[in-house]
Amino acid sequence: MNSNNSFNFGSPDKSKMQAFPVGSIKDNSTTDFDLYVEAAGTLTLYAQAEYVWSRDELSRLLANGHQELFYPTTAKARAEVYLKLHSSGMIDRESYPRARIVKLTEAAAEMTRVLYDHEITPAIIARASDIAAAMVDCVKADPLCISALGHLTNHDEYTYFHSARVSAYGLAIAIQLSESDQTRLRDLALGALLHDVGKSKIDHDILGKRSALTPKEWVEIKKHPEYGATMLQASGLSVVPREIILHHHERFDGSGYPHKLTSKEILEEVKIAAFADVFDALTTNRPYQVTRSRFEALALIRDRLLPNLHQESYNALVDLLAGKLRKYA
Repeated sequence: MNSNNSFNFGSPDKSKMQAFPVGSIKDNSTTDFDLYVEAAGTLTLYAQAEYVWSRDELSRLLANGHQELFYPTTAKARAEVYLKLHSSGMIDRESYPRARIVKLTEAAAEMTRVLYDHEITPAIIARASDIAAAMVDCVKADPLCISALGHLTNHDEYTYFHSARVSAYGLAIAIQLSESDQTRLRDLALGALLHDVGKSKIDHDILGKRSALTPKEWVEIKKHPEYGATMLQASGLSVVPREIILHHHERFDGSGYPHKLTSKEILEEVKIAAFADVFDALTTNRPYQVTRSRFEALALIRDRLLPNLHQESYNALVDLLAGKLRKYA
């Protein structure tokens, strides 16, 4: 049994339980609800909430005839979140990088859909962390893989794919700037994947608006970094992801929001994520914005925005999109 519970209060009432197929549980995933196993007509706690599964254990359960486990009906919402998170299957860790990065951004987009529609659970954070780690490995293998990222013409899909692309661009920039520490890269990727989570608290009519926002709507939009920081306050995220979520709209001259930080007060990872955020936004098709190519976006950043953005990120991305990798001793 995989329970730390030393007390046995008897078998729960099966009429108040729901079946959960063992085959739907993925290797190295987290189920953040209690799961019970049935043996001789009795339900016994098998895995407490926030349990991390292994392929071997899942295989043993199936080999021993346990096709399904059971969870309390009170946990139905969390069980549904888990199934939605993992509906796209295993995270790709083996494809050629330029194909893999596309699959990873698709997995991240599906994770973001769930994030916007449900409460944040440990399973969502675990899925985001797994995707972030896989993106690190992919981009480290080939930073030029970002050239394979597409730019959706469907405005409705922007919300879901934007954060995934920001994560990929941010990683490529950081690696081009000689960052190699796995933890720092993963934290950067995770922060970028979650940087816009606060927008889930913004009215959908504002987020999906197909014309320029009114001043009142902009005031509401500008609350999303603080909404996101509050939502993830108890998630156990480290400093870097939390800083990216809260401060990705700060600008070097103090004109950003929410805290009007200046360049010296902004973490390096936040500067990279903020640059990647602006770049992706500029290259996305929207009804109230002229469609730009990547190099047109870089030209606009150079000519109008660069004093308040990260010069090193600009230089790195120019080289990357030109197919140039920097070599370090």
